Amino acid sequence: MVNRAGLLLAMLAAAPVAAGQTTAREIAEVADISGLTASPDGRWVAYRIERPSTVTNRIDVDWYIVDANGGNPPRALGRVGTALIYEVGVVMPGEAQWAPDSQSLIVRGLVDGRIALWRSSIDGSGFVPVVEGDGDIETFAVLPDGSIVASEGPSRQAIARAEDDEREAGILVDGRVDLAAPLYRGGMVNGRAATQRFTGDWFDRAPLLADRPRVVGVHDNRAGSARPASNSERAALPPPLPRSASEPPAALRASLQAAGVCFEMLGCAEGSRRLAAILPLPDGRTAVTTRDRALREAIMIWSSSSDSLDPLAETDGLLSGSRDEDAPCAATASAIFCVEATPSVAPRLVHIAFDGTKTVIDTPNNLPDSDGGLLAETIAWQVSGSRASGVLIRPKIPGRLPLFVTYYRCPGYVRGGLGDEYPLRAMAAKGIATLCINVLPSADNAEARYALGLDVVEAAVDHLDEKGLIDRTRVGMGGLSFGSEVTMWTATHSNLLKAAAIASTSIGPAYYWFNERPSRKMFADNLRRNWRLGSPDSDPGAWKHMSPAAKIDRIRAPVLMQLPESEARQTIELQSKLATAQMGEMHIFPLAPHIKFEPRQKLAVYQRNLDWFLYWLKGEVDADPAKSAQYARWSRLAPPGRNASTDRAQSSQSAISSSRK
Repeated sequence: MVNRAGLLLAMLAAAPVAAGQTTAREIAEVADISGLTASPDGRWVAYRIERPSTVTNRIDVDWYIVDANGGNPPRALGRVGTALIYEVGVVMPGEAQWAPDSQSLIVRGLVDGRIALWRSSIDGSGFVPVVEGDGDIETFAVLPDGSIVASEGPSRQAIARAEDDEREAGILVDGRVDLAAPLYRGGMVNGRAATQRFTGDWFDRAPLLADRPRVVGVHDNRAGSARPASNSERAALPPPLPRSASEPPAALRASLQAAGVCFEMLGCAEGSRRLAAILPLPDGRTAVTTRDRALREAIMIWSSSSDSLDPLAETDGLLSGSRDEDAPCAATASAIFCVEATPSVAPRLVHIAFDGTKTVIDTPNNLPDSDGGLLAETIAWQVSGSRASGVLIRPKIPGRLPLFVTYYRCPGYVRGGLGDEYPLRAMAAKGIATLCINVLPSADNAEARYALGLDVVEAAVDHLDEKGLIDRTRVGMGGLSFGSEVTMWTATHSNLLKAAAIASTSIGPAYYWFNERPSRKMFADNLRRNWRLGSPDSDPGAWKHMSPAAKIDRIRAPVLMQLPESEARQTIELQSKLATAQMGEMHIFPLAPHIKFEPRQKLAVYQRNLDWFLYWLKGEVDADPAKSAQYARWSRLAPPGRNASTDRAQSSQSAISSSRK
């Protein structure tokens, strides 16, 4: 419920299948790359690797540099704490800037509960703090003389004091208060439990004192001095949030339009490509990244002198600066460095020379599966005159398989669909074909988008059934955010599903009353505009039509709910009715944002979803004694028209391992 796309592969090296991530733990610990930046002298490219660990429950970050010709192994600069997280639950990309002499790198990092700036020499001698304060450093820039301008937020002590003051004096409920969330330190902010408030933009939120003026200073470490920043020095600071592709120059825009490239978020024509990123090159040319509806990216080089767009590289996934498909790559005089991630290749750093030759620089997810037991590929099918797409992951075994579907966005190396909730490769390794579907664009109201989602899912099942790949009587579905909504719409408007799972709130009267207040007019406006709903009192028929909790009698699939605490409270009617009808159960994750990010929470979600769909789609029970209570509960669930199963096969062997010689 929050607001919040003739291949040249012959020119590129063949990609090995990274099918080794076939357990819930391996998927939870997939490493990502971000923070790509070239040094001023063009000799080096820096980047960061983010490594989740279910042992430590941290996402550790390590910085590296590699020479621009890509001919030597990367050099480790060191570890700088743990990853920072956007309030929605997505890892922030690495933030780094080079010193003007290209001899050192300055990064922003969270270490021991504080966000500071750290510097490392290119010799790899290690990071040392260079700018830190009582508050967290929020943005920074390196000035031409080597000094650093930095913006510092409110002191950590002042924020903690404000939280305690609220708790002791009582909290005024206005449009900033999320009544569905714990009101005192109910979310994770910069590594600590913190109080949050709505900012006024849908469900976006920020910690207390976020509206206080910032202290912006210039720090000269050579002189050991600091002073207030001038207006021109303040202007050097980057914006606090990442932006999508900037507006291209008029000549480039005209060339892209002539090539059929679309600039709109919605409404791009069938078969067109959308602008993703613009990267100026040192020689004055421009690298342009575009993507199609299947979220496969391509890079072209544009020259103002020739006004030509020349293809450089294309892949069956992402060629970007991070997991974000809109993040630009980094450029040197001789090559472009990108993070490549495809349905069959986990994130890796590649060097693409301007003749199109690709070299793999770093593979932080080097888990090859020697027998190639999984097939991961982008597929397409027709839906009412449109072309839908998704990533199909399945074991290379004969026969019709059960199918699990998730719906929303599937860029790059797909782990669990948007938000990474469903361990697609682990399911496939256990004999369930999995399909992550890219949403078809629609500018209509919510009901039309839900109906289109159902059409896409039904057409996908028909397509795979006609190919003899799946057993259409054993289909499961799950999703997060809009994917959760489409999952529940599918469960209440079709008999397609045998089991379902959701990770986000469902619309219903409780959702409205938790959020509607005079000072939060934006919420009601969004409901009227996107869902065509007034209040439950004034529009009860429309709420009954849209709410899955009002249609429990239509649901034929048991529903597993794994929600953040704040969203669980808004879903209480659905949860209670499903539990009473013996049709589902809920698990709540305290302190989790909209997208869960803690490695152990990810692992728990993955493992429970894996067990759930193996149970309902294959009749398999994990023999682990620690899970006996789980299966006892599930055996008492009784979907209409079926008997609760008490005769399940105990199995923990994967489809891949069972096929090995």
